[in-house]
Amino acid sequence: MPAYFDWRAASAHDELVRHVVQDLVNGSIVAVPTEVGVVLTADPAKLADPNRPRGLSDKIQADRLDGHFDAAEFFTRSPATSAERVLASRLWPGPIGWIDPESPFAAWVPRHVALATILGLLHRPLALFELNSGQPVEPAQLEETAATIIQDGADTRGPVTLIRPNDYRWSIARPGVMTEADIRQALARKIVFVCTGNTCRSPMAEAIFKHRLAEQLGCAIAELPDRGFVVSSAGIAAGSHAPATSESIAILDEFGVDLKNHRSQPALADLIARADDVVVMTRSHLATLVGRFPVLSGALRLLGGADGDLDDPIGGGPAVYRSCATTIRNHVDRLILEMGLS
Repeated sequence: MPAYFDWRAASAHDELVRHVVQDLVNGSIVAVPTEVGVVLTADPAKLADPNRPRGLSDKIQADRLDGHFDAAEFFTRSPATSAERVLASRLWPGPIGWIDPESPFAAWVPRHVALATILGLLHRPLALFELNSGQPVEPAQLEETAATIIQDGADTRGPVTLIRPNDYRWSIARPGVMTEADIRQALARKIVFVCTGNTCRSPMAEAIFKHRLAEQLGCAIAELPDRGFVVSSAGIAAGSHAPATSESIAILDEFGVDLKNHRSQPALADLIARADDVVVMTRSHLATLVGRFPVLSGALRLLGGADGDLDDPIGGGPAVYRSCATTIRNHVDRLILEMGLS
């Protein structure tokens, strides 16, 4: 009878992970939750059959991937071009399997903290078996094969999407939870405008930038992600789901730009860390982001450039907002040139 654990209720995750790692070192098989459902995991060197865990019912389909802690670990075993490394950095961790012609099994860097922690502590790849293409499997069906079963109560989403990279190109070899549109959005250049409350300056900058960029590319604003651009905005002291100020909406309407559907969001670590370009309204915003997130992968820019800070129009009348929007539009046109997007 396997040991059962609930990842959500575990009081000491480190202790549970050490228990799982010891099981794997001993040659046991463990059922672990992932972002695509429960998978069976095992030390590949201790599998009697590399394609199937022992004891698993013949009624259950098992598809193997090789799980890695990060892309760097994978690429020490599989040389790649610089373009492929960038591709992996955009898609991993996440539900993407990487088909390598040198390996019989697709590689995967899972996002779920349970499996990621296990892989990090073990310091070597694991064999991961998807079950029934990600469809639900009753834990009782795994009791003959798994020494430990960990659950987290999440809905099953699987399967992992398999892609076949070729330098800067890729194709989907097997559809899964990440669609082609999801992948294109993950690979898109991410541009985030940041102010304080995300209800005036940064949403106006986001909306004007989208409008002007779509004009440059000759496409609709809704088509920008498919053209390789995801543009958003956030606030360093923002709440969630607040609309833009009525003054911002009214002034941008004069500019032919729609801001009615904007909803605020805070400038959280994940959003900022994944951005290629972070454009702030003031030097104070820039200092706050650098202090809050000491390691930033994207380029930090001041919207006003040499002109300096853009004052907050909150509390001002239409003339103040109109002046602010005009200044933003002028700087957006300069940014598009500087970014090589014109």
